[in-house]
Amino acid sequence: MEMKTVKDIRNGFKITEEPIVYYWFFKKDCTDILLAKLKSEIDFNKINRIDHNNEDYLMLYVGKGKNGNDRLKKYHILDSNNFHDNGVENGRLSSLRTTLCGLLDLPMSTSKKAINEFIDENCIVYWKTCSLKNLDKTEETEITSNYLPLNYQHTKGILTKEHRKILSSCKKRMRK
Repeated sequence: MEMKTVKDIRNGFKITEEPIVYYWFFKKDCTDILLAKLKSEIDFNKINRIDHNNEDYLMLYVGKGKNGNDRLKKYHILDSNNFHDNGVENGRLSSLRTTLCGLLDLPMSTSKKAINEFIDENCIVYWKTCSLKNLDKTEETEITSNYLPLNYQHTKGILTKEHRKILSSCKKRMRK
């Protein structure tokens, strides 16, 4: 597995072009604000934690990409197609960015800079390569075998109905 801070990736680190599954870790210090709307629904004891540079990080999201650099760097981290500006109504904004906007009460169409600053300050990402043939199954297995408060897909029976409802309504509310 490889790991980098989001800021390092944004500043020029190239991710592999091979298929990857990636794991987003957020500083524990930011989760009081980020997860405030979900606080009563989250079992914090189930969240995987790591120590990075003497700071506690929580694994909150897992995703996949057929081309790691395109998906993780260009789509999630850089929003290189400017979907914050022109793809919100079409649903093209990254699901992670959409969720962050919803939970942080940031309108999707005007919050690219704010989301960039938030993830640069608070996130590290791990990733591992896998075969294209196994990509979908590997992602599903990682989501269903972990407790990921920011994932929606594959979380029925893991996250409460109310948790999933809050995620959905937050995203819809900030889709402007």
